Amino acid sequence: MLKTIFLWLFGLVVALIILALGGLLWFTNGVDAIYGAHTEEVDHTAFASPQERIAISNVNVLSEDGHSMLANRTVVVDGGHIVSITQGGVAPHDARQINGEGKYLIPGLVDSHMHLLKSPNDLLLYVANGVTHVRDLGGPKKRLSLRAEIEQGDRIGPKLFVSSPPINTKDLLEGAFFELISFHKTTRSVEQAERLVKKYAEQGYDAIKTYHLDMPSYRAVNKLAAELDVPTTGHFPLTMELSELAVTQQNEVAHLEEIVRVLIREFGSIHEQGSDAFFAHVEARSDAIIDDLLANDITVNSVLWFMENIHDQFGDLEAALKDVAIEYANPGLVEGTQDSDQYKVGWLPGYNQFEAETDPDTAAYQKSDEFWRARETAHHILLRAMVRRGVKIVAGTDSGGNLVVPGFSLHDELASLQRGGMSTSQALASATRVPAELMRSNAGRVVAGRRADLVLLNKNPLVAIENTKTIESVILNGRVFTREQLDAMLAAVVKANDNSRKINIDQYR
Repeated sequence: MLKTIFLWLFGLVVALIILALGGLLWFTNGVDAIYGAHTEEVDHTAFASPQERIAISNVNVLSEDGHSMLANRTVVVDGGHIVSITQGGVAPHDARQINGEGKYLIPGLVDSHMHLLKSPNDLLLYVANGVTHVRDLGGPKKRLSLRAEIEQGDRIGPKLFVSSPPINTKDLLEGAFFELISFHKTTRSVEQAERLVKKYAEQGYDAIKTYHLDMPSYRAVNKLAAELDVPTTGHFPLTMELSELAVTQQNEVAHLEEIVRVLIREFGSIHEQGSDAFFAHVEARSDAIIDDLLANDITVNSVLWFMENIHDQFGDLEAALKDVAIEYANPGLVEGTQDSDQYKVGWLPGYNQFEAETDPDTAAYQKSDEFWRARETAHHILLRAMVRRGVKIVAGTDSGGNLVVPGFSLHDELASLQRGGMSTSQALASATRVPAELMRSNAGRVVAGRRADLVLLNKNPLVAIENTKTIESVILNGRVFTREQLDAMLAAVVKANDNSRKINIDQYR
């Protein structure tokens, strides 16, 4: 009898374990799908291009300071580097000849804040949009192998800068769940946070990413990273006051939004006190904030277009979806999931966390509308003040976020930065020279000796920043990709996406 009961209980425990493991596998499989892991992968080897000797003649070249175009230059590339730039020079006969007459040569673009997630097709989207360097701000360990694969020329993709998984403070159960659904790593003590920093530094990450740490862990992480000469980037602790900027060792703020969020907390209810009073608060606080950013040489990552587009999604989601190159975005992200009204992931109506859930004539709608508009305006107030005073700003998109299409979104970001107060040369520098300096990269300028990451344009971006879209060819570490090849990359990604879709999006194309 006892043996029978024991066997029955044992069988029950085994069944429960199997059910739990099955449920876990089902859940993680769903997370992988959202991150794009189930999308058909494009054969990147079909677009392989050799590193070769190249001569671009009669081309207009962006000056080293980025303020003008230098006419009638001959640029020679060899071994993945720019070897010479001469005025009216003669192109070497043994080089691949590219006629640059009437065209404009600029450094390859940098997206300083992106998330590859599990979507390798996105690498082709970046290249096709002239983005030759990306900063993945929160990559798992596998991303380091991908970084090496690209650098060795075994995979087509922009040069990868990879920060560590975001380090977060959470309790045991919440932390375990958060690690299951994200690339984050959680900590419950200063000592544990420091161990993660040492581990990531040893693994060769390019930076340490902070998320919503508690204040003691936040300070300890930044202090230790500085001692290890590894830069830090990321979010602020949820309780942090902006006075911390006077003493912080954080090298980069991962979103302009981080500062706006604290200003909203400082101010209180925008609905109760009014938008104008909030804007006055932002104006009044700007100079002190900027004083600290400048004193500590802190770079600010823009992520402006995404913040602007949140209100667009709230106000008219259908129109916002039609305004982006949605067919290129990974269908896993676009389709997302909707497990409950409180938990929405995806871009489409019914799945989008930002879409309005009430009618425009209701008080709830008007309250949310006022908040999103005020939040967007606060970004513009801060940006104008930062540009005026010379804060280092790098263009980032936060791709992986709603309606942020990899590669394409960087051109949107540059247009937003110009509308927000930057000149065309400043906007272009935020995606070339400034991030190159931040990363200590040998790129970012069209100068002899620099890495040959270049974009040949049909129109002058100093006349209109939107001209960064007029791409004739991309040179990635000395490898040429023509317009025909770039178009083929884009077509291949669309085909793979369409083969993987569960929801028809033709109405938004």
